[in-house]
Amino acid sequence: MTKYVRNIRGVANKEITNEFASRLGTLVGNFIGQKKQVVVGRDFNVTSQMIKRSLTTGLMAAGMDVIDFGIAPIPVIHYGKEFYNATTMITVSRSNLRPEEVDIKIFSDHEIPLEAYVKKVPWYEIGDLQYVYEYRDIYMRAILKQVDTKTIKEKGFLVVLDKKENVDRPFTPQILNKIGCETVLIESMDGQSTGDFPEPSPKRISLVSELITAIGADLGLVLDNDGDQVVFIDHKGNIIREQTVLAIFVKYVMKDNPGGNIVSSIVASQSVEEIVKDARGKFIKTSVDDVLKEIDANNAVFGGDEPGMYVFPEFQNCFDAILAVVKMLEIMAKEDSTLSSLAKGIKEYNRTGFTIECEHEKTDEVIEIFMTRFETEHNINTVDGIRIDLDESFILIRPSRFEPLIRVYIESTSAPKLQELTEYVKKIIENV
Repeated sequence: MTKYVRNIRGVANKEITNEFASRLGTLVGNFIGQKKQVVVGRDFNVTSQMIKRSLTTGLMAAGMDVIDFGIAPIPVIHYGKEFYNATTMITVSRSNLRPEEVDIKIFSDHEIPLEAYVKKVPWYEIGDLQYVYEYRDIYMRAILKQVDTKTIKEKGFLVVLDKKENVDRPFTPQILNKIGCETVLIESMDGQSTGDFPEPSPKRISLVSELITAIGADLGLVLDNDGDQVVFIDHKGNIIREQTVLAIFVKYVMKDNPGGNIVSSIVASQSVEEIVKDARGKFIKTSVDDVLKEIDANNAVFGGDEPGMYVFPEFQNCFDAILAVVKMLEIMAKEDSTLSSLAKGIKEYNRTGFTIECEHEKTDEVIEIFMTRFETEHNINTVDGIRIDLDESFILIRPSRFEPLIRVYIESTSAPKLQELTEYVKKIIENV
């Protein structure tokens, strides 16, 4: 089971070069060992194709046998890795933050150190390369066993789906078709010719919202280019907040698992925590880097994180937007409810999130200031930055891993209190 995910991100051909990728592959191979299996895959971008090929040569140079999934969503690759007896998988995609950046993700059962001398094997011990295709059917059959397909089919949902060009060729529509949904596709080209961010952009979401109301669809979906994030839009064309979606899933998972453990990042809303508490469960807030690790360590029944990332451990310990879509349709069918009505059943706090420029060397000073001001009076959590739980409010301050930024999340029952806390936090950080 995947416990560790390491993200390596940088500008293609400048920071993430072919030489870098090849060396990285060899380092990974040196740690895992010769003749072990590793699965690799990528999104549809040309830069991803180039870097994956270099990674593959590096892995083979370390004596590893590479199973190449080609273009496929992350959850599909992840589910297939055990079928091929692999303990590690590596994916390459364009970053969800900037189109010029490449994002390499290493999923492993063990934490892989990447500081060592590379060791290449003799020519007669170079690893093998195998291209595979049956993983799609394996995943599709497995995912359909996770839900009550009969109940979903009876509802005959009309779904609007935005997908990136060739992001899953077209995998998600096939699954929706098998559970009786009529699917209207918007073939988004954002980021291919315009240079827009590949993440679900406001433009893409707006197009889906407009089409939903025009044709009377039941649900709208915008998936990212990795297949591990999803935006849900209700039949009125309204985006359902990520924390609300998380809470909907938690509420219905806890029905079947009262007293179970739920894991989410430190960003989690108070509403999610309240649902877990009401179900006599345990809510574990962790670092954004450690959600999968803590799900495994705590035998959790569900986990999630922003932006729009959900884990159903009984299926696999991986953020899986495709399964999240199917599970949401199952909830709507079983409850005979719209997504909008499900969302109304969740308490929503006033919430804001923003970033402030801050040099990396200054972030510790910012954290220390907030620690000093609040540590004697309020509940402090420092698992990732600092979260200060106040009366019916919280402040979370997290240094960015990749950029000279501080990310701030503030939540409160009161809109005026939210505004007050926002101004207070901005003033402190900007003064630093």
